[in-house]
Amino acid sequence: MICKVKAAVEKYGLIDKGVKSVAVGFSGGADSVCLLDILSKIKEDYGIILKAVHVNHNIRGQEAVRDELFVKDFCKKRGIELLVFSVDVPSLAKERKLSLEQCGRQVRYECFEKAGCDAVAVAHTLSDSIETFLFNLARGTGAKGLGGISPKREPSVIRPLIECTRQEIEAYCEESSLQYVTDSTNLSDDYTRNHIRHRLVPAFEKINTDFEASFHRAMCSIREQDAFIEKCALSLLGESAAEKGHKIALLQKADNAVLKKSILFMLKDNMQKPPEAKHIDAVFSLIKEGKGKIELAKDLYILAEGDIIAFIRNKNIASQWKSEPCNGVAKTPYGTFILAESAKVTADSFDGDRVSSEGLCFSSRYPGDCFTDKKRGVTKSLKKLFNEMKIPVHERNAVAVLHDGENVVWIENIGVNAKYIPDTNTQKIITVKKDG
Repeated sequence: MICKVKAAVEKYGLIDKGVKSVAVGFSGGADSVCLLDILSKIKEDYGIILKAVHVNHNIRGQEAVRDELFVKDFCKKRGIELLVFSVDVPSLAKERKLSLEQCGRQVRYECFEKAGCDAVAVAHTLSDSIETFLFNLARGTGAKGLGGISPKREPSVIRPLIECTRQEIEAYCEESSLQYVTDSTNLSDDYTRNHIRHRLVPAFEKINTDFEASFHRAMCSIREQDAFIEKCALSLLGESAAEKGHKIALLQKADNAVLKKSILFMLKDNMQKPPEAKHIDAVFSLIKEGKGKIELAKDLYILAEGDIIAFIRNKNIASQWKSEPCNGVAKTPYGTFILAESAKVTADSFDGDRVSSEGLCFSSRYPGDCFTDKKRGVTKSLKKLFNEMKIPVHERNAVAVLHDGENVVWIENIGVNAKYIPDTNTQKIITVKKDG
């Protein structure tokens, strides 16, 4: 198993030279116990330090308390640094209007980030990847979904167990005398993934006893082909780019698979919600037709006119608006914005010590707003800045601006005002994230 994990690390470049520390998602289950144990044994080979991170979602009552006590004892006996977070996910899910599963996943990665490590290792396995393949297949996914779970998710999430099966992991734990806890919800068929695990997977085993290896080959092949199509699609977008959109004639000449992938990228860049197959098909037909207009959302349509296809926002929706964060979450007409403490500084991070939390609010631009560019140190009005960026006038109030009283702290797709950029004296780094 150790050799298999190291082979995957090397094959996919999971721990490169820039990675000096790794946060390990540690639930206490067999997969995470195996992952933490193996990484502990090979950490010196890669010159890394480890931090285990456990998140209590406060969903499973005493069972969750049991899990937390187990991980604390496990790490204490092995001298592994452990960070434990307790989050009321049910309440937060209602607040963020997400399912428990979606909110739990979001919370976990927020907690992983707080560990302040260069990479985050999670214990997804080949078995998990196959279940994801089958789940996505049933939903009618494209090639991306049929590739299963990727070994690495940019910028920093790695999956060292991605080529190991659940059976191999449980065998490793038994051979190594490693105890682990079992989540009782994994035993019920009430959840779709459990139904796949308990009913569909055994059916495939009857057809082919080595089906996991076969699925692995298929998923790798799909990922490689999809990566090639993505490369072609990005090239097409670059070649067809025009001042206000894309040249229809060049898009029409493209292979259908490449064109649809290009459309997916365009939609992701312009829509607030994840695009669906119906959106891709509609835009595909519009491009082939060469003229017309399609409404994609209440505030967005795509127009094919002359030799250009472009995304246009309705002029009447960009009115003045304002939203104050509640527990770090601000719901606006143009998506939900989250303020979260972070150990890393990004283009969207600001010095939390320099702002007044009571005065913070997301809003459309205010008259007289100014912004100082960190690269040039030049202060400009938002009107002039938006002019230079060629943002249409009717779209400007759709750009979220974070204010601290009357001052601009951050602007969506632009970043943080130079006056608020964290420095060596910063004690609290706050990062702005958009969700939808």
